[in-house]
Amino acid sequence: MEKTEVAIDDEKFHEGEVTAGKKSNFCTSNKCSFILLVIIAATIAASCVIIFTDKELRTKRQYDPSDLEWWKKTIVYQIYPRSFKDSNGDGIGDIKGITSMLDHLTYLGVGAIWISPFYKSPMRDYGYDVQNYVEIDPMFGTTKDFDELMKEAKKKNFVPNHTSNDSEWFQKSRQMDTEYKDYYVWSDGKLNTQTRKYEPPNNWLSVFGGSAWTYDVQRSQYYYHAFLETQPDLNYRNPKVLKELKKAMTYWLDKGVSGFRLDAFKFAFEAKNLSLDEALPKVSSNEIAKWSDEQPHNYTNNLPELYPIIKDWRKMLETYKEKDTISRFMSVESTGITQSIRDQYYQAGSVPFNFDLITSLKRTCNGLCFKEIIERGMKDLSEDAWPNFVMGNHDNHRVASRMGLDMIDVMNMLLLTLPGTPTCYYGDEIGMVDVNYTFAESKDPAGLNFGKDFWKYSRDPERSPMQWDNTLNAGFSKGSPWLRVSPDYSSKNVKMQKETKRNTHIQVFKKVAEIRKLPSFQHAEIQFSVTNENFLSYVRQAEGRPKYLVIMNVGQDKNAVSADFTKEPVGSSRGQVVAMTGTVDIALNSILNLKEVSLKRGQGLVIRVYH
Repeated sequence: MEKTEVAIDDEKFHEGEVTAGKKSNFCTSNKCSFILLVIIAATIAASCVIIFTDKELRTKRQYDPSDLEWWKKTIVYQIYPRSFKDSNGDGIGDIKGITSMLDHLTYLGVGAIWISPFYKSPMRDYGYDVQNYVEIDPMFGTTKDFDELMKEAKKKNFVPNHTSNDSEWFQKSRQMDTEYKDYYVWSDGKLNTQTRKYEPPNNWLSVFGGSAWTYDVQRSQYYYHAFLETQPDLNYRNPKVLKELKKAMTYWLDKGVSGFRLDAFKFAFEAKNLSLDEALPKVSSNEIAKWSDEQPHNYTNNLPELYPIIKDWRKMLETYKEKDTISRFMSVESTGITQSIRDQYYQAGSVPFNFDLITSLKRTCNGLCFKEIIERGMKDLSEDAWPNFVMGNHDNHRVASRMGLDMIDVMNMLLLTLPGTPTCYYGDEIGMVDVNYTFAESKDPAGLNFGKDFWKYSRDPERSPMQWDNTLNAGFSKGSPWLRVSPDYSSKNVKMQKETKRNTHIQVFKKVAEIRKLPSFQHAEIQFSVTNENFLSYVRQAEGRPKYLVIMNVGQDKNAVSADFTKEPVGSSRGQVVAMTGTVDIALNSILNLKEVSLKRGQGLVIRVYH
């Protein structure tokens, strides 16, 4: 393809490159310098680290974002390793497979990789039931394979709340070993005065349904598990446990990782008084009690003891920055939290993942609904609290299935043009959809636990193998894939979307990712341009830099809708189209009259506004 260049004031757009004044050095070689964010534990997954800037730097970065920490300038790309790329034909993705596909991430403009757990595990919850925090499961490869990935990608991540019940720690704990007996949360239970039998100490629920307590015959006590019964919760009130977790984190940091993601960290502490019941709704004797964020979990979620732990880990991470000047990133999975709790996570030294684009956005949302959800995620953020948005992950239906096939491009455009750090999920760049598996095909215990209702809870649909090309098994594996490949892979795959001359999903993603590197998109401010309920539009501009207008039709009207975008904060009647979704019939780089812009649902534009 012939290289095109369009000069726009002090910024130039090239195919495959964006420069702002001077060429960025973020990716200077064939392969980008990736940050790998990897999950280690089962209930709580550690993942990323932060360093806050003072007010002076915040002002300065609006002119020059080069002083921003790396994680504020990059795109985070989540890889579910079982489903990304299989290198040895056993049907399961592995570390060598990830290494072989780093060029794809370079193509996308991704600078950080978050890898879901690949640690030694019995795989009852596919890696989230960790058996050993510093050992790689042979299914995914070897330490040598990981070192090679590190060499190619340059950097990495972590996790912590529970382990597998097969772990050495748990086995010694149930044997009442002096060193390990208090590594987990144990209780005698309570005596039922009518049956004269002991029952669980309280009514706390497992996220996967039913009681969060399981009786262990060997120890003659109940143990607590926020998730599967094979995932006993660690006792964070035990200093020895905290020491073990820091030791594991240090192991990976010494190998060169640049951050951790704390998965389900809100479950780390439980109330000291284990006899307290939650005010949960009653269920019939033949029904499995179901857990939800809407229920009260005052004794098991977001207890104040969490924050000193985060501060301590943050302090440890800072010691690594002192050695090499590279900041470490620590993010926290934080669904269903209040603004107050969000702020406490920030203040402790972590970045709480913002899931509003997953949990709050509905297919029926219009432009005003989108605006409200985005504003809520950024409301009253302090000066040093960097925003972030997550569009998809391994626990939620894919964005193409949640929002509709016609919305794939605008959702990616939205994610990549909002303030802060965006996190995307493998396959969303090509518009992969959920795959509906039968009960016999299903693997996920979160669904299988509910029998015939498995499809309501299963996470398998969003974990289908990556679709690389139109060959056998979508190029994912030469063997039989652990989950069936989506039937649409022959017409929806990476190779086809890269090579076609149409403005495909992956090409839209790549173009907007390039634009995101510009200074006007590398700061934390956004100004909404409200026209009518169909459009979500906003201005991104850093002081002394060009102004950009992002327009997306997210309304419910099937016909094209027009609006006037000349009023403030746009303040201009014309601009140049620098990116657009795949179905827009407007030439790239053309000059557009902003007095009347017409788009159909699912269409979007990024416009460089002329003065």
